[in-house]
Amino acid sequence: MTGLCIHRKRSYQLGIILILAHLIAAGLLWLLTLSWYIQVIMNAILLSSLIFYLRQDVLLTTDNAVIAFTLSDEMICTVITRCGKSLTCNVMDSTFVAPYLTVLNVKPVGNLFACSVVILSDSLNTEEFRQLRVWLRWKWRKID
Repeated sequence: MTGLCIHRKRSYQLGIILILAHLIAAGLLWLLTLSWYIQVIMNAILLSSLIFYLRQDVLLTTDNAVIAFTLSDEMICTVITRCGKSLTCNVMDSTFVAPYLTVLNVKPVGNLFACSVVILSDSLNTEEFRQLRVWLRWKWRKID
């Protein structure tokens, strides 16, 4: 295997999870004994967070949304954003791989901040999702 190229699509499962999590957080805010204007401000912040993550990770409509990435045998991850920008990244040890979810944590070379790519099974075809999980679990694990 010379490399693995993954093209992401919209994940409606992730959208449902994000909406439910934000609704639960908003509901819990109303149970707190805070003044109503603080609760309104905090709910506005939650709403903006929901909109941001829906656009970034679910709908892939923001310019810096990761729409594709390539993992190579040379241990290089190349991330392609919606605006066409290609970034060479290092896969971090904090990457999470499970049968239902993969969180690819990458740090672009030369950048201070890392980014996460949340991948659920409905954002890839079944075979790509399986290959990605196997690749990240066995090929990319840190060798001590």
